[in-house]
Amino acid sequence: MILPQLKTRTRVQHEQAEASLDLMNPHLTRERYVQVLRRMWTLYVPLEDRLGTLLGPAGRAALDWPARLKRPLLERDLRDLRSPLPDAPGGAGDRLEFLQAEADAWGAAYVLEGATLGGQLLRRHLGTQLDLGAGGAAFYSSYGELVGPRWKAFGAALEARGAADADPAAFAERAVQSAGQTFGLFISGLPVPEVLPALRHGQAGGTL
Repeated sequence: MILPQLKTRTRVQHEQAEASLDLMNPHLTRERYVQVLRRMWTLYVPLEDRLGTLLGPAGRAALDWPARLKRPLLERDLRDLRSPLPDAPGGAGDRLEFLQAEADAWGAAYVLEGATLGGQLLRRHLGTQLDLGAGGAAFYSSYGELVGPRWKAFGAALEARGAADADPAAFAERAVQSAGQTFGLFISGLPVPEVLPALRHGQAGGTL
């Protein structure tokens, strides 16, 4: 089973990534939120492009890959919040050298799909904290009522692909290593502003 390994062996990196974003902070400002969305765009654009290639036709079909893309949602949020897109993905593509094989792509996809699952809790917080109303939270509302079923479908597809591999143990190991490195992309990607004292006092919490 790959999913339990991914959850257990990447827990530390997951927690570090959440703390780095710190979106659950009660002092969160709209400016900080926009900064996070812009950072997400610079990461998701090259990540989704690379994963779409490495997953191959069978992987994309198993996941209904086009329906899982977050770039359009991030761009909608930034437009609703009247923020221009970053000029370019900011060199994030240069940090994706670890994504070389299909197993690597599945490990990275685990991080992105887990973020979508956890985003439902964050969406409620953002709606209250920032009074976003009808616009500005499409990214953290991804899939809507389908978030649970799509997470289950992802897990089933991942386990099936790993079991079908010529070397399931090696496939699982590559997926775990890739997931850890993908979490690393989200760690220390943003400066910690002075208006977020909870993070400085070790009370960070969030959802990635």
